[in-house]
Parts: sequence; structure tokens; C-alpha cells
Amino acid sequence: MVRKGRPDGKQPELLRVPAGATMHDLRHIYASLLIKHRENVKTVQKRIGHAKPSITLDTYTHLWPDGEDTTRVAVEAVLGDVPRCPLPSSPRSVFAGQRP
Repeated sequence: MVRKGRPDGKQPELLRVPAGATMHDLRHIYASLLIKHRENVKTVQKRIGHAKPSITLDTYTHLWPDGEDTTRVAVEAVLGDVPRCPLPSSPRSVFAGQRP
């Protein structure tokens, strides 16, 4: 069991570690949570003890949001939930058959 501290001073809850979980598993969960809460590469690298940020990136790149995710979130924050539209196969196909 692991005690979880509470910043509000309430009694900490007991968390059960799944049977068979290793320290490596817990370390991976910790890194994943940091990334989910938008910590940068250098912070995650330092917290989990990697010698270089490149090691952290090689291991956890798939967990950081990519450009599409972050731009979609930024646009939706301003415009609301925008339905996804299929993109044309090429920019020219949008104007195919139209004359100036």
C-alpha cells in the first residue's frame, strides 16, 4: 500500500499497488502522469533520472500530444467543438471544375 498525501490536509487515502507491479512499472506510471499533466521533457527527465532528455523522448514520445492535438485544442478553446471535415486529397481538388 502507498499513502497519497493531500494538499488540503485531509486524511490520506490508501492506494493499492496492483499485484505483480514492479518499481519499473511504477516509474513508467509516474512518467506517464507527468506527461499527461503537460510537464516538459526536461522535468520528466530529471524526475525519473534519465541521463539525457533524448532517452526520455525515445521512451515516451508517444505520450506527448502531437501538433495536431495541440492545435485542435487551441482552436476548440476559441471556436468550440469544431466538427472534423475530410481534407481534400490535394489543395487544387477543392477548386476542381470551378472557373475564375
